[in-house]
Amino acid sequence: MGKVYTRLILSTLQPEEDYIDGMIRVYNDEICDTLDNYNSSAYYEPSYVITRAYNNGGF
Repeated sequence: MGKVYTRLILSTLQPEEDYIDGMIRVYNDEICDTLDNYNSSAYYEPSYVITRAYNNGGF
């Protein structure tokens, strides 16, 4: 699970944002509820699909 979140944080990191701020931003987003639900397939999606879903506001 940590690798999924790390990839998402790094792929959505803003130019003037440090890693801690990116981590807080991602962990406070609603997408975490979907990723943390192991009954859904979101956790198993490739990182570019998860990033696109984050940028679009959900799966």
